[in-house]
Amino acid sequence: MILITTKKGKAGAKPRINVDLSGTFKTVGKKVDVLSAEGLRELFTSRYSDNADAMAALGNANTNWQDEIYKTAFAEEVNASVTGGYVAQEGNFKMPYRFSAGFLNNDGTLKTSNMNRGTVGLNLTPTLLDDRLTINLNGKGVFTHNAYADEGAIGQAVKYNPLKPVYNDDGTYHYWMNSGLPNSMALLNPVAQLNQQNKDSYVRRFVGNAQFDYKFKFLEGLRANLNLGLDFSTTSGWNVTEQNSEISWHDKAQNGSGLWESYSQLRRDQTLEFYLAYAKELEELKSRFDILGGYSWQRFFNRTTSYKVSNDGLGTEFATTPLFKTESYLVSFYGRLNYTLMDRYLLTATLRNDGTSRFQNNKWGLFPSVALAWRISEEPFLKDVNALSNLKLRLGYGITGQQNIGQGDYPSIATYHTNQAGSYYWFGNSMIIPITPKGYAAQIKWEETTTYNVGLDFGFMRNRINGSIDLYKRKTNDLLNFVPVSAGTNLTNYLLQNVGDMENKGIEIALNVVPIEQKDLRWEVGVNVAYNKNEITASDDPTYPGVETGGISGGVGNKVQIQKVGNPINSFYVFQQVYAEDGKPLEGVYVDRNHDGQITDDDRYVYYKPDADVNIGFNTELSYKKWTLSASLRSSLGNYVYNNVASDAEMLADLWTNNFIANRVTTAPFSNFSQAQYKSDYYVQNASFLKLDKVTLAYNLTDWCRLNLTAQNVFTITNYKGVDPEVAGGIDNNMYPRSRNFILGASFNF
Repeated sequence: MILITTKKGKAGAKPRINVDLSGTFKTVGKKVDVLSAEGLRELFTSRYSDNADAMAALGNANTNWQDEIYKTAFAEEVNASVTGGYVAQEGNFKMPYRFSAGFLNNDGTLKTSNMNRGTVGLNLTPTLLDDRLTINLNGKGVFTHNAYADEGAIGQAVKYNPLKPVYNDDGTYHYWMNSGLPNSMALLNPVAQLNQQNKDSYVRRFVGNAQFDYKFKFLEGLRANLNLGLDFSTTSGWNVTEQNSEISWHDKAQNGSGLWESYSQLRRDQTLEFYLAYAKELEELKSRFDILGGYSWQRFFNRTTSYKVSNDGLGTEFATTPLFKTESYLVSFYGRLNYTLMDRYLLTATLRNDGTSRFQNNKWGLFPSVALAWRISEEPFLKDVNALSNLKLRLGYGITGQQNIGQGDYPSIATYHTNQAGSYYWFGNSMIIPITPKGYAAQIKWEETTTYNVGLDFGFMRNRINGSIDLYKRKTNDLLNFVPVSAGTNLTNYLLQNVGDMENKGIEIALNVVPIEQKDLRWEVGVNVAYNKNEITASDDPTYPGVETGGISGGVGNKVQIQKVGNPINSFYVFQQVYAEDGKPLEGVYVDRNHDGQITDDDRYVYYKPDADVNIGFNTELSYKKWTLSASLRSSLGNYVYNNVASDAEMLADLWTNNFIANRVTTAPFSNFSQAQYKSDYYVQNASFLKLDKVTLAYNLTDWCRLNLTAQNVFTITNYKGVDPEVAGGIDNNMYPRSRNFILGASFNF
């Protein structure tokens, strides 16, 4: 805290000014391995040399389409803050403050993508009434402009024919044509796809909080706390597609007219929380305790609308989403007790009663927790062991609830929605807009997770060696999942319901060591290892084969994962591939696992999972005088990924189809699949990896200036054949590639 002088105030220091500057240079770390122009020509000619139309369409260019859609990107960021304070002459009023401002200009590595963000923040923490009342007022305004790129161009660039140019000789974009118009069945020119669309949004956001903490005078240790919060934002956006662009001809509704879409959103999250807390020292019992009881209320409100018309000057309406409002509430009553005996034995007990508006018939959930700790190193028989700095045993039990389900705010009550414009009809002189009920599950309730854990914290040699060991078991009951329902029931094919239980158990170990600690030289090393086993343990129907999930690109409704009792969540559910003696997969040949003489879906089996068995982290920091070098690495072992990029771009039948040519990935000649084999375990690949996440070199130029150079996403060692083995959910489907970043920064403190 910095105090400044005023005419009526006490003397103090000048305000402190902090400025952080950084510039980032970004490149695409890795791209999809596809056939070169000559590689595609060779493969294509081997299959279609006797097809004159196909050979005529081949082309003579040499275009690297992924290079055409990606760019070297830059980002610049500046953040500044002023911290100070005021103290009244009488001393019963204090006003610390902090003012901050920042600006970020961040280009994406995918062309046409950019984000600009400006922020302004103010924090005031006045203290009044002889330090009994503390008020914390903070607010931040954020203005963001996003220029979005159409990420569908990533998949188009993987498959687009490298023997075709970006532009024709007359300067127009190359399109696959059919009867004088762009071929709506063909791939899109990915460069045109990016440049012939403008997708912009403007977000204005305010995040504010007012907290009042009052210490009662009549009872020492009793205080009241009131917290009021607001997160308010408005978004306005436009998506514009050029008239007669290729993408406008691919959309049957536009039919070449182009598109002008306007949308808006208002979001308002409000919080009110109040609690009373009482703390007391019981010297005669060598104890102290604090007890807390409170209430919190949260409201989440969202309002959206959108409007789509043609971009040809005629204003033909395509679709309109009328003003749509949705809201939900979360209410909690809670209490907590902390008790410490002889500074060695600690107890924490909490109880929450949470209520949600999302579950109409099961609104409330009761969630207790208890934690015990024993500071063994504080026991008399260990007090004189100088080598032991810390030894603490922890035990814990608790239940938590989940209601943030991602399926809207009204999954448990009957709701209705208006149909699309194509279903409107006239009745007499009136336009009738049909209304359709939506499916709902009236009895859904809180998903509950019960956790048991035991831990040990340790430290030796003045904590130069320290760490922890944690064992845990988590049992989740009444899993909330979006599952299929019987045909003809509930007016829907899928419904959010409570289905089954799941169990996680594992161990986490962390160790930090300071091998060298001298005046001008210090070296610290840290490592953490986490092992986790996940399993779906029960289902409401023990005979149910499981819920298929994990939708992929290719075909209609293909899914390659399953939630099945006795197996990890999101396990891959595929056919067992049969291979030739030379190691190549045999097309359409799978193991008849149920021995019924035919290959059906009953022969699919559970094969690996996307989540790692073991995660390992490593970090180190070496400081010498004014220099500091730090690095962090991560490793993931036992995780698998379904390579959807390969399964969708190895099929050789798609080399020439619907009068256009599509490129293939470099593995296509090896697999030699004529037709897609989407559900083969051939595409479930080991994605264990070792990543050097970050390396930073910093130098303290002066007492008030620090320079740093950072490299992010430096390298990845893996056997995975796709772009990146770190894929959320386990399905690699043309993900936006992570960039490799080089950041030069400077910090100034005055």
